[in-house]
Amino acid sequence: MTKKRSINILSIICISISIIVNSGCDKEVSRTPVEPPPPEGFIHVESEPPGFTIYQNDRNTGRQTPDSLSYLEKGDYKITLKKLYWKDTSVVISIDEEEIVNVNINYLPNESMYGDLTIFSVPEGAQIFLNDSLLSKTTAYTLENLLPGLYNIRLKLFDHRDEGFAATVQSSMRKTYSSVLRDTSVWVDLQVFNSGIQSNLLTDITIDPNGVKWIGSLNMGLISYNDIEFKNFNKTNSALPGNKINCISVDVNNKIWIGTDFGLAIFDNNDWIVYSNTNSGLTSNIINSVNFDQSGNAWIGTSSGLVKFDGLTWKIFNDSQLRVWAMDSQFDNQGVNWIGTREEGVVSLEDDSLIFYPKSIYNYPTNRISSIVEDANGNIWFSHMPDSAEASGISYWDGNIFTKFLLGTPNNNINNIFIDPENNKWISSWEGFIWFDDGNSSRTLTTFNSLISSNQTNGSVRDHNGVVWITTNGGGLNKFKVKNLD
Repeated sequence: MTKKRSINILSIICISISIIVNSGCDKEVSRTPVEPPPPEGFIHVESEPPGFTIYQNDRNTGRQTPDSLSYLEKGDYKITLKKLYWKDTSVVISIDEEEIVNVNINYLPNESMYGDLTIFSVPEGAQIFLNDSLLSKTTAYTLENLLPGLYNIRLKLFDHRDEGFAATVQSSMRKTYSSVLRDTSVWVDLQVFNSGIQSNLLTDITIDPNGVKWIGSLNMGLISYNDIEFKNFNKTNSALPGNKINCISVDVNNKIWIGTDFGLAIFDNNDWIVYSNTNSGLTSNIINSVNFDQSGNAWIGTSSGLVKFDGLTWKIFNDSQLRVWAMDSQFDNQGVNWIGTREEGVVSLEDDSLIFYPKSIYNYPTNRISSIVEDANGNIWFSHMPDSAEASGISYWDGNIFTKFLLGTPNNNINNIFIDPENNKWISSWEGFIWFDDGNSSRTLTTFNSLISSNQTNGSVRDHNGVVWITTNGGGLNKFKVKNLD
C-alpha cells in the first residue's frame, strides 16, 4: 500500500458566464465545464548536505533541498540537483497517480564530489589558517578531500605580513593558490587598506613619553597610535579646529600641541584648549610649528611672525618691512633662536632682535625653509624647499658659514630634517627618504631600492627601540627597523 500524505488545498472554481443579446427577448446562457481536480503526484527531495537547487526536467523550480514538487501527473521526471562548485546530480523518478516518492541524495560518501587545494607561499614555511583554524601544516601543502565551497585562507610567517585570500574548492578538481608574503623584518607600512589608520595622507609625527605616536594628516585630523590601535581626533568628534595638521609637539607635561590653518589646539588626553586670533594674542591662525625652550615657553611659528607664549602672555616677533612667515624655529646651544621663513630665508632672534641672513651673502639653497634642527656638534641644519629660481636642498650653519647639499632634482620638496642620538640626519623629501650619517655620507631610500611605501615622505621620528617612523603623502605610515645602511 502506497504511503500518502494529506495536503489541504483550497480550490477556487471560476465560472465564466456569457450573455448573448439577440434581437428578440430570448437569452442564451453558456457555462464552462468544471475543471478536473489537479493531479496528486508528489516528490519530496532531500540532500546531504542541504541547499541544492532542484531542477525538474531541466527547468529551475526555484526550490532548494529539502523541498517538494507537487501536483505531478503520472510519468517520468528528471530531477537534477545543482549547487555552486558541486557536480550536478540527476535521477529519473517514475511515479503513478497519487503516488508519493521520497528522494534522498547523500553526497558525502561520493569521493568524486570532493576537491583539493594546493597552497604555495614565497617564502615557504608559512602557517596555514583555514577559516580561522590553524592547521598543523605549512606551505607548500595540498589540502585534500575538501567539500566544495568558498574557504578563507590566511598565511602567517614570522617577520612577514599576514596574507589572506578566498579560495574555491570544486568537485573533482585541484586548485592552486600562491601568495607572496611581504617582508616586514625591515619595513612595515601601515595604510588604510591593511591597518586601522584613518588616512594615508600624513604630515608630521612625534612620540610622547609613553611611546604613543601622534600623527598629523592632511584630511582626517590628528591620529594617535599606541602600537595596538589607531585613534582619530577630528573636527567632528573633538574640538580640533581643522582637519589639516601642520605640526605636532609634546611639552614637558605630556600635552599635545597641534598646529592647523585655523588655530592652535592643546590636548591633555582629556580636555582641549583652542587658541585663535579671536581669543588670544595670536595674530594669525596659520600655525606652522611649535617648539619649547628650557623654561617651558612655547615658540609658535605663524604666517605673521614668531610668537612666544608663556601660558599667560603672548609676544609677537615680526618685522615691519620684511614679513616673517615663520615655518620653524630652533634654539642653539648658545641660546640663539633660529627661524626658518617661507620667503625671507634664515633669521635669528637674539636679545629680542631679528637678524636676517640673506641668501645672497650666505649662499644656502633657497629662501624657503621648511624645518630646522641642531645636531650633536652644535651645527644648525635647515631644509630648503624649491623656488622659481633655485634648487632645493639642505644646509647647515657651523657658526661661521653655511654648507649646502643639493638633493635630487631641482624641484624636489625637502620637507623635514630629523636628527637621532647617533647624529644621523633623516631627511624627508618627495624623491625618497634620505639618510646622512655623522660624516655626511648619504643614501636615498626609495620604492625602487627598499620596501618604503611611497617616495613622497613628509616627516620622521625615532622611538626608544631605534625604529624610525616615517609619514608619507599617500603611502600611510612607515616603520623602518634600521639596520646597516653602509
